[in-house]
Amino acid sequence: MHKDFNIREYYKRVHLTRNILFLYTNRLLIQVGIGMLSVFTAIFFYEKFNQSYTAVALVFTAVYGIFVLFIPLGAMLLRVLGTRHMLIIAVIFLPGAILSLLLWDTNPMLSLGMYLLFGTIYRTFYWTPYHIDFALFTDKKVRGKQMSLLLNASEIVLAVTPFFAGLVIAFYGFDSLFIITSAFLAVSIIPLFFIEDTRETFSFGYFETYRKLFKKENRTLFMAYFGEGFQHAVQIAVWPIFIYLLLKGEYVVLGLITSATIFLLILTRFLIGNLADRWDKKRLLKYGTFFATTGWLLKAFIETGFQIMVIDTYHRVGRAVNKLSFDIATYDQAVDNGHYIDEYTVLKEIALNMGRTTLFISSIWITAAFGFTSAFIFAAGATLLMTLLNKEVFLQ
Repeated sequence: MHKDFNIREYYKRVHLTRNILFLYTNRLLIQVGIGMLSVFTAIFFYEKFNQSYTAVALVFTAVYGIFVLFIPLGAMLLRVLGTRHMLIIAVIFLPGAILSLLLWDTNPMLSLGMYLLFGTIYRTFYWTPYHIDFALFTDKKVRGKQMSLLLNASEIVLAVTPFFAGLVIAFYGFDSLFIITSAFLAVSIIPLFFIEDTRETFSFGYFETYRKLFKKENRTLFMAYFGEGFQHAVQIAVWPIFIYLLLKGEYVVLGLITSATIFLLILTRFLIGNLADRWDKKRLLKYGTFFATTGWLLKAFIETGFQIMVIDTYHRVGRAVNKLSFDIATYDQAVDNGHYIDEYTVLKEIALNMGRTTLFISSIWITAAFGFTSAFIFAAGATLLMTLLNKEVFLQ
């Protein structure tokens, strides 16, 4: 880092407004709760379904597939309810989704049904308003620094949550973890009462939204976000089960390794955020793509816990560069769309979750035919496709 770098001046120039601080405090508290589940959600379902990856993939297909159908409906409520009220409603249902898993041993179908219902309501009411507010509340001139600072605040806290969660599961079981998680999620509603309300009028009809997404002018946008969703799905479903099997179900070790990789990213994220506002975004994407793509490929050769930590750290560095530059471009584009900020956000969310759903369905066959590591190769391809199209969509 440059010798004249002054961290106090760096922060002063970033200037986080009250709106973004409260909005991100809400997100941080949710991330703490969800972060404790992180790699363990897929493992919970994997154990409950007698180590059937097919069942896990079908659960995740339902989670994100149903959401795809409800995204436009949530956007239509923006004008009536406003972003603040929608976010508050969303967070009310989120703890219920997690607590519903406490009923699994008593009534699995009821538990799963409530999990899907409450989770869908949360996602429908939360993600579109959140992205709209985040785009409006951050400053385009220093958005990279702002996002880097906020994400690092998350990483510092989230670095300890997987290890803590592993300890809780090992000594007290999943039920205790669900209760602790739900407490953080419930508290996360408080900051939302202090942000400004934003109202947007979603101008697309329900079916028109999907027709717009598949129009020629939106083809590259769709494929870029589809690729991002595809590789993210590998990260949340295939990767946790792969390392769970490799570590022979050692929850504490699994949590410790996950936490260790996050610690190693924090300094990198600060540097990336600074560079994102000064460097050409194509340059950042080039480096990020190399690390992210090769990181996926290297994961196919992992055989030990130490290799998990080293290679996952390497991959996360690439993802940090790739994802941050991708997200900055996303919010820049959303704000540039002006009146169509909500429409743009909805198209992005649908494409993203279609990518996730497609991976969950296809991974049933991929993992059965070629093993878990084959999914990492497909994710590498999705990373490369996403970045190439990202240049065309955002950086022309």
